[in-house]
Amino acid sequence: MKLEEFLETKLSDYQKDEITFLGLGNPYRSDDGFGIEFIKRIKDNFANAYTEFDNKDEVVLNLCNDSRKEILIFVDVSDFEGNPGDIKILSYDDVEDIGKYFHKIPLKLYMKLLKNSNKESYILAIKPKSLKEVNEPKLSDIVETQLKNLINLIIEQFN
Repeated sequence: MKLEEFLETKLSDYQKDEITFLGLGNPYRSDDGFGIEFIKRIKDNFANAYTEFDNKDEVVLNLCNDSRKEILIFVDVSDFEGNPGDIKILSYDDVEDIGKYFHKIPLKLYMKLLKNSNKESYILAIKPKSLKEVNEPKLSDIVETQLKNLINLIIEQFN
């Protein structure tokens, strides 16, 4: 699904306090820090914004146990077809087999738990330019530009 379509047809169905963002990645591996940096920059506008360092298991389980209408958006890099900086929205059905991910607990398993709890979840993924290790966290120029544009679009959606 394209980002604009997602914002108009899915995210617009929710209030700000019904949306949880969960940023994933390693900030010391160039563009792999995209999800973490996204959370740092959007946290002032969305109270439910966490990184995987905030205990992602607990974030997901709390949503599963909550009876309110809510959506969880994982924010991460993904090496899909396309150009660096391209953004994709992946639903449960778009995510490949549970065993193919590099997270300790595969995202598809989290998404299945949420689905079984009648919660929507998506992965907001960006194609990285570089995942090389660096001493200082720094996104590539194209990913940095896309991050700024993405945050502006999401914040405008709710103002």
